[in-house]
Amino acid sequence: MLFYVFKLKTHNRAYDGDMGKVTVTLYMEEEDKEALQLLADAEERSLSQMAVLIVKRAIKKAQDEGKIPPAQGKGK
Repeated sequence: MLFYVFKLKTHNRAYDGDMGKVTVTLYMEEEDKEALQLLADAEERSLSQMAVLIVKRAIKKAQDEGKIPPAQGKGK
């Protein structure tokens, strides 16, 4: 079984009242990374942007289903 270390690298900047961005490291199988890259390419996004979009969708769904509390603060 092969795993790929996938680093979501972003810059730690805060602007317009938003929280700064952070770096997150994911470990996933190579075939999943390749599929994610294909999806990102199809939507003309970077691998990092695609991963962030998928995570945001999962968070929103969990909030809507009451599994986690709604986000607090501006723009959430």
